[in-house]
Amino acid sequence: GFTRTFGPKRIFAGNTVRIEIAARNLGRLPAPPLILEDAASHAIGGPIRFSMPSLGPEGRDAIAVERRIAQRGRHRLGPLRAHLVDPFGLAQVGSVVAPEAAFVVYPKIEPLGEIAPPEERGGGGRSLVQHLSVAGDDFYAVRGWQEGDDLRKIHWRSSARRGELMIRQEEIRPFPRATLLIDNRGSVHRDSGPTSSLEWSIGGAASIVWELAKQGYALRLATADGGPGTARWGREATDPLLTTLAVASRSHQTSLLGVVRRTAARPGAGGALVAIMPPPSPDLVARFARLARVYSWAGLVLLDVASFASSSGRERAAFDQRLAEVERTLSRAGWHIAIAGASDSFRTIWQGLLDASASRASSRSLHS
Repeated sequence: GFTRTFGPKRIFAGNTVRIEIAARNLGRLPAPPLILEDAASHAIGGPIRFSMPSLGPEGRDAIAVERRIAQRGRHRLGPLRAHLVDPFGLAQVGSVVAPEAAFVVYPKIEPLGEIAPPEERGGGGRSLVQHLSVAGDDFYAVRGWQEGDDLRKIHWRSSARRGELMIRQEEIRPFPRATLLIDNRGSVHRDSGPTSSLEWSIGGAASIVWELAKQGYALRLATADGGPGTARWGREATDPLLTTLAVASRSHQTSLLGVVRRTAARPGAGGALVAIMPPPSPDLVARFARLARVYSWAGLVLLDVASFASSSGRERAAFDQRLAEVERTLSRAGWHIAIAGASDSFRTIWQGLLDASASRASSRSLHS
């Protein structure tokens, strides 16, 4: 029998994946030497090909290959084929011994540090867990066990049903909320591949998800293709949202109006809103101006998409004028804004966005 495993559990673009293929002879006779080949795309280094020596009864062997994965997305490996070659090399017989498998590579993230939008934990966030347990009542809200949880609160009946440890959640726990909005329409972005404005946006969004999830935020994600969905809390948000970003592509959608309308809808709207996008069209600017009123804090990373590709002096001047107009209008509407170019790190932009927000809040308090 043959098995294939991947590691580590979370793979980020630019990191290494370890692929291990193990074989075991389940027969009573020695197995002949084999040539094994695992199909793989160029994005993960091409096919894996190696020879495996003869295995005696119940004999085992394994090979491990490490590949650096530069590109986010869902990558496929296999099927794994075994070839039996005669001693003279005149003929061979092959068969599939392990099916095709897939693994997800998350976008590359930048460490942002423990900085976050000014959302109050003590009541500013919507309570995600209701007080379901009262004296003599057997009804509880439950969630997955996390490191540090009180083992005395394990709900064994739910744990048996779900196949994982579940914790009774008895008290109201308010957590801060944040909604991320990414404009991934192909028509508004420049360049392609890992240096494109879209990849910069997705990497920034992934960095926010990674950091705010660690801080216990309830997170939602909206793109041109849909959302925002139901909020996911803390570490439970990490993998589903990073997977959505990992497989996001250039959208063929022509408008963001539907997504903006859903992002403004109650009861999900509220808390912090972070948008990463090129300058919106005039009709969207008016919608975004109203959207800021629905959230307690709204931050916008405006992409200088002209810096991601070559452009003429006239095109550059026209884009700069449009960028300035959008910044001025949305800033007046209550958005906190940072402009990002191709050479900027997301960490620097994020820090600048939150610093500017803090300065504006301090200025308002001094004049009140």
